Amino acid sequence: MRKRILFLLAHPDDETFGTGGTIARYARAGAEVHLATATRGEAGMVGEPPVTDREHLGEVRAGELMEAAAILGIAKVHFLGFLDGQLASVPREQLLEHAVGLIRRVRPHVLVGFGPDGVSRHADHKVMCEVALSAFDRSGDPTWYPGGGAPWAPFKLYQFEIAQEVFADWDAPLSGVPSAKLTSLIDTSEEVETKIRAFHCHKTQAKDTRRILERPGYREFARMETYVLARTRLPGLPLPEDDLLAGIPDE
Repeated sequence: MRKRILFLLAHPDDETFGTGGTIARYARAGAEVHLATATRGEAGMVGEPPVTDREHLGEVRAGELMEAAAILGIAKVHFLGFLDGQLASVPREQLLEHAVGLIRRVRPHVLVGFGPDGVSRHADHKVMCEVALSAFDRSGDPTWYPGGGAPWAPFKLYQFEIAQEVFADWDAPLSGVPSAKLTSLIDTSEEVETKIRAFHCHKTQAKDTRRILERPGYREFARMETYVLARTRLPGLPLPEDDLLAGIPDE
């Protein structure tokens, strides 16, 4: 039985810049990896020099995402259809209905999203953190959105996080979390080059790609991706752990 993982994120490139090594690792190992992106990245950069114009940016970025997804091994990309930079103004119930409906269709054993600070402090990331938490709680409850498919309760919800110590070494003005709070340390050493190839699919965001990849020691940093276990329905899990699928029972 193939285990299923759903990454519930905000923009094209979130899947690569943050969790690309994890996605590639589990896809290569035979898991069925799905990605939901709330937007098509319409408010992002158009490239330097421009790859497209603002009018067509969402379409182009969606195409870039599909190229990256193929490299990472994502089974299916799901576009939720909201506008980049405007998630905070969308009624939360509307976002939740989309997220819960998708969870019930995909039936993931594990859900992965952002932490409360969204890693980069992007407002859309913070909204999607809250959406993932609520969707995890509601997707298995038959009284919520009864017309949105058969209930399905994922076993675990992880939040992608980077340690405060890493941001301090980079002199980056981001908070992260104390390394002692990280519960799940995923070895992505065999996926570093795959992740970097996926980076280069996001041509419109080349400025961010250069900024990240040119950090001293980035390849060493990319050998591990880190998470906090935010919700679980599995009692007694030993932590810290090195496998997002640890403890998931066979169906």
